[in-house]
Parts: sequence; C-alpha cells; structure tokens
Amino acid sequence: MKNIVCKLKGHTFTQIKKAPSSISEYECLHCKQLYTTDGYGRMVKLTKYWQANHQFFEKHFTKQSAS
Repeated sequence: MKNIVCKLKGHTFTQIKKAPSSISEYECLHCKQLYTTDGYGRMVKLTKYWQANHQFFEKHFTKQSAS
C-alpha cells in the first residue's frame, strides 16, 4: 500500500545525510527507498555504485582538508 502512494503522488523525501562536500542522501517517507543526487543535480536511486562514489569523495575531501 505504501508504494501506491509513491506511484500516484510521487516520493516524499527527507534528507538523511549531508556530507561536507555537498553530497546528500535522501529517503522516501513512504516506501523507504534511498536516493541521492548525481553530478547534474538529478535524483537517482542509491546503488552500490553511488555508495562507493560517495565514500571516495568523502575520503578525498577529508584528506584534502586535513592537509
């Protein structure tokens, strides 16, 4: 029943993670799917590819700010 709300009205997002390097992760309140923004600002599903990408950028920015 929760997925029907998303199909009819669209997802309702809440921000669950905001990294200092402007990488944000969102969760739908109804279906609990995870999303993120790509390089163009579009919302995409948070897959293993995007999780690895976020980890790389977080490591890069923390290393860069430490030096």
